[in-house]
Amino acid sequence: MIAPLKNIIVCLDHTEMDKGLIENACTVGQLAGASQITFLNVIKDFNLPESVLKEFPDLLDKALSERRDEISALIQEHFKCDIDTNIRVCQGGETKEILKAAADLDSDLIILGRKKGSDSVLSTRVARRSPCNLLLIPDGVSIKFDKIFIPVDFSDYSSLSLNGTMHFTKNLKSKIYLQNVYQVPSSYRYSGKTYEEFAEIMKGHAINDLEILIKNVEKNQQELIPVCSLDTDGKIIDLALEEAAKKKVDLIIMGAKGRTATSAIFIGSKSERMIRINEDIPMMIIRKKGAVAGILESLKDLG
Repeated sequence: MIAPLKNIIVCLDHTEMDKGLIENACTVGQLAGASQITFLNVIKDFNLPESVLKEFPDLLDKALSERRDEISALIQEHFKCDIDTNIRVCQGGETKEILKAAADLDSDLIILGRKKGSDSVLSTRVARRSPCNLLLIPDGVSIKFDKIFIPVDFSDYSSLSLNGTMHFTKNLKSKIYLQNVYQVPSSYRYSGKTYEEFAEIMKGHAINDLEILIKNVEKNQQELIPVCSLDTDGKIIDLALEEAAKKKVDLIIMGAKGRTATSAIFIGSKSERMIRINEDIPMMIIRKKGAVAGILESLKDLG
């Protein structure tokens, strides 16, 4: 069951990127029918000696209050939606505070910005442990939902991403590309067929499976378009990103794995690689609400 996106957290970093994130939050919030959007900012560089804090006990409170006022002014200028907003400013480790806020507020979606050329560590850490859906928006990009791209391997995770997409776009005329990457097994030589001939056989099966999937999906105004791609070097996600860029899509959507037996929570190696190499296209990681157990325990791993 895909939860409605009623409660959204938007992570601000006190840079120029915040203006775009606030505007994008309005777009997403309106489409999702959000009832509340919380703008979160973590002050992570407020490290002063204990002796200084004792001498100036209200220093941190004043810094938090000042930052809250700055965010309030930005929201007033750039958030043009009739959705209740809240501001949460705190000090600490960025990943830990984002996840703590998501758990405290029982959030349905976290929106996180991504600067081009920046390290993807924060995005990956939040994606791994997030108790809800995650939307990554590159700096300078205005979110749209006209063309959406979903890598499909017919697993439960790709079903999750497809079902979530259909729910999210139910009132839109979105073009949704469903890409299946097929491979030619090394044993093809025993069939008596050439590599090219067996590739056509595999392509035919991929097309048939996609057509069955599309036929069984409940659609409103959306258009589902099958895409088949031959992988020759084992770089499935690179091939998916290349195809998404070629199609000039607005959004890539992938499903997340749930919790393992350990305290760590994973989204899957394919989703992680997409986060690492994709700097230009917004990406949404869809997770079943409540699928991540033990979020408080996982926070302990972050210190």
